[in-house]
Amino acid sequence: MKEILPSFLTVKSPPEPEEKTAGRRLRRSFVHQGLAYAAAILRTGFSQWETSSKRGFFQGLDSRVKVLFLVFFMVIVSIQYTLISQAATAFFLLGLAVSSRLALGKHYGRILLLTFIFGFLTTWPAAFNIFSPGDILWPVFRFEKDPTWGPITVPREIGLTYEGLRRTALLSLRVMNSLSISLLVFATTPFTEFIKALKVFRVPDVFLLTITLSYKYIFIFVQTVYDMHIAKKSRLVGAESGRAARHWVSGRLAFMFHKSQQQCEEVFKAMTVRGLADTVKLRRLPPLATKNWGFGAGLLVSGLLLVLL
Repeated sequence: MKEILPSFLTVKSPPEPEEKTAGRRLRRSFVHQGLAYAAAILRTGFSQWETSSKRGFFQGLDSRVKVLFLVFFMVIVSIQYTLISQAATAFFLLGLAVSSRLALGKHYGRILLLTFIFGFLTTWPAAFNIFSPGDILWPVFRFEKDPTWGPITVPREIGLTYEGLRRTALLSLRVMNSLSISLLVFATTPFTEFIKALKVFRVPDVFLLTITLSYKYIFIFVQTVYDMHIAKKSRLVGAESGRAARHWVSGRLAFMFHKSQQQCEEVFKAMTVRGLADTVKLRRLPPLATKNWGFGAGLLVSGLLLVLL
């Protein structure tokens, strides 16, 4: 007997045209863009487990050595006052990231973005002679006469100075190196091992509990909000106005506030029933291996050499 298939299974349907509203392509609302970015951060946070399990230089070190490295090099970066030493530290950290087999594009993409926002943008006014007097290298604006704004006298010619550019570059490099140190340690250390190392160094238990619960809850919070947005978007037919999106955001904020309170109470009750105490008890870490002592000594010597530059 000959099989007869329906036409919609045998005829290839043409590609669907782009969905448009009032002659224009549907635009993604700011809510969708923001939540998509938050979801990307969520995926990045979970991918930390993947990078920390790779075979690399920093992944093979003990978590206690990495915590000491974090503190020691943070102090080094904060006391370096020359561009050469900061640049040498940046290349040293780049070598550690390469030896740890990190994805340099994603790793340094995050570092450079945060450096531009919190390093360059916040310090670039210091490059002008208004805040950093000196010889002007690049004039930007010139007044006809010396302007006076109350008790403040502004120079007639405003421009970039060598001292100002040096100060801006130094602060930007300091921010970049601090971010490189922190993200290198966090990308190569599992969260549980990091908490154990902090416990070894006598960090208060209240602080450890706060970090752990906050770290866990932020992923649950972002995923819940993103799921609510996807559920709402699946019921939409046309484009959504900005006013409706803002109204939805305000309503979800109130809903999440009440849900967070309720969930915190439920979690606290569940933890109390299971014997929650005010102290954190973790399994005792084994003694440091010989290679960790050697690598730790090498990092210590490297840090001291960078200070002397």
